[in-house]
Amino acid sequence: MRNLRMPLTLGILALAAATASATAPVRAGDDFDAFANSAWARSTTLPAGQSSYGPTAMLIAKNAERVRNLLESAASTPNGALERKVGDFYASAADGQSIEAKGIASLASELAAIDAINDRRSLSAALGRTLRLDDGTNTTTDGIFGVWVHQGFTESDRYLPHIVQGGLGLDADAYADSSKADVRADYRAHVAQILKLAGHANADAEAGDVLTLETAIAASHASRADTDDPVKTNNLWHRADFLTQAPGMDWAAYFAAADLPRQGDFLVWQPSAVKGTSALVASQPIAAWKAYLTFHLIDHYAPLLPAAFARFDQPPPADQQKQAIAITNAALGEAVGRLYVERYFPPSAKAAAEAMAANLCSAFRARIAKLTWMSPQTRTRALAKLAALNIGLGYPDHWTDYSTLRIVRGDALGNQQRSEQFAYAQALAKLQRPVDPGEWSIVQPHQVGALINFSPNAIQFSAGILQPPYFDPKGDTASNYGSAGAGMAHEISHSFDLLGNLYDAHGRLGKWWSAQDLAHYEAATAPLAAQYTAYCPRSGLCLDGKRLLGEDVADLAGLRVALDAYHLSLHGRSDRKVNGVTGDQRFFIAFAHRWQMLQSEDALRKQVANDIHAPGPFRSATVRNVDSWYKAFGVSRGEQLYLEPENRIGIW
Repeated sequence: MRNLRMPLTLGILALAAATASATAPVRAGDDFDAFANSAWARSTTLPAGQSSYGPTAMLIAKNAERVRNLLESAASTPNGALERKVGDFYASAADGQSIEAKGIASLASELAAIDAINDRRSLSAALGRTLRLDDGTNTTTDGIFGVWVHQGFTESDRYLPHIVQGGLGLDADAYADSSKADVRADYRAHVAQILKLAGHANADAEAGDVLTLETAIAASHASRADTDDPVKTNNLWHRADFLTQAPGMDWAAYFAAADLPRQGDFLVWQPSAVKGTSALVASQPIAAWKAYLTFHLIDHYAPLLPAAFARFDQPPPADQQKQAIAITNAALGEAVGRLYVERYFPPSAKAAAEAMAANLCSAFRARIAKLTWMSPQTRTRALAKLAALNIGLGYPDHWTDYSTLRIVRGDALGNQQRSEQFAYAQALAKLQRPVDPGEWSIVQPHQVGALINFSPNAIQFSAGILQPPYFDPKGDTASNYGSAGAGMAHEISHSFDLLGNLYDAHGRLGKWWSAQDLAHYEAATAPLAAQYTAYCPRSGLCLDGKRLLGEDVADLAGLRVALDAYHLSLHGRSDRKVNGVTGDQRFFIAFAHRWQMLQSEDALRKQVANDIHAPGPFRSATVRNVDSWYKAFGVSRGEQLYLEPENRIGIW
């Protein structure tokens, strides 16, 4: 790997590319990606072991190093109570020798409680104690159910516990797929090995019982498509409904053990899973459930147990520090984020991002008011949704208070358990408060990411992503708007597209487009789908414009709105030239830099086949639909990206 050091600002990066491209053989109007990014591509190599590489990957690597340094410093020379707490947690998780020496002794009380289960009531209580926090994606819940405390989809004025399916050691489809027989056999052997290490004399037979039980649980799980369908997941159950619709579980014992003894209403995302799993509590042998609970207890804490207990298909980490960082981030993400923000994201950076967001909203407001594919009534609703949109930037307005969380240096597993209990209690406490529409949802503010919440109506951009190469509060304004501004506007536009149309200004479920609006939208976007379908990265390998359409529309909206917002930021003045490069040129070049990407051939083909995002060069080519780009670079007829004015696609 050579020359991968990032420049200090996006403006410098844009200027370098623009200057280099002045003598490059490719013209902006023929291949804008090559015009803007060829110098970067020539000086960058694909890192070993990675199939793709670009600015986001660079930033993730830089942030990972920053976080590692923060945690090492907190562990060795902490400055203040919070930093000491983070440092002690991290140091304990990184102490492999101590973890190996303790074995599973720290789980003795939990294992004894499982062993004491002797009837359906005590089984239900044990299952209630496994209720895990989940973010609603059903990707991490290893208890039979997960809970996500969030506003209701139709009642935006109160928080509800959203119950989601879980409890499996394999993907749900692996249990019945005839082609996955080897995977199931390996998993059963793994379960047997863990139970043997836990001292079970009949581990082989019990592993079979666990696999049988999980197969039955998986059979009741809703499909991924149904899980992602907000209408199908919007199922309000009252407490009594669990007794009538999902018999088998002792629900009083379950909810009491889950610290929800008096909760009256729930949103059940996958009723089939709640019904099916509850029935299994009554129909399956208690001994099978005890083996299941033993295995999943150990599996849940495997990263903080000796290497022999490593999870299925996850060998012990070669880098104990790296695993400890991941565990600390997951457990104390906001605390780590606060340390990160104090060092790398000052209030001035947040203020600069807020000023950009305000200009983006002003630009959106002006464009929405003039949209021709929206009816007047729908435009009114869209403007109301924009006015109510809560944009969170960098970090939460109010940090989590960790003062009551007890962290003991040297007690890695105990620290993890207490941090889980702390987070769970924090989530349940929301049930007693009014809904906060600006609630911060990015658990790790230092991560490189953004998040759109349709319910509530909110968008957030982390401190981790609001930095060079995407955003530099002290850098070039044109470049900031072309990169971070276009990215923000892209995400905001999703609030008003086919998916955003399902949620109103308060995040309540309910379409607010008319059938006529939908027809007009489809007519307006069809040319963009056709434009992308014509792109072929390789001979015989062409894009699917219909599958990509949602993201392509957002790219175009982001570009057009960010350009307007950039011009608003100038307050009627002309931007300066930098080494002869105009502000609009720097804006468009920065936009192209967003999509810098090196990929292996296999990664490219997989992206074309499966991803909802187009490969980078074609996202850069979105500029061909914007009149100002032609003026900025003198693009004329005969150049490959040239479109006649009447063929340039607007939508927004």
